[in-house]
Amino acid sequence: MTFIDNLSPEDLLFLTNAIAISIAKDKSPIEIDVLGNFVVGIGCLLLTLASQKEYISLQQEANKSTTENTTTE
Repeated sequence: MTFIDNLSPEDLLFLTNAIAISIAKDKSPIEIDVLGNFVVGIGCLLLTLASQKEYISLQQEANKSTTENTTTE
């Protein structure tokens, strides 16, 4: 994701705005609502995945640290 990583917060805002406007063009309010809910659903799942990966990583680091401390004593 180097393209998105290199964007400033303002540029990312403009990009998401342009995408939203282009997706919504010529759609009914109901279609826009369904698409919006779909995107929000994807976002929620991505946040859940990221949180779980971070939690697992922290647990592995804690276990590794505990093991290292036990073997050095």
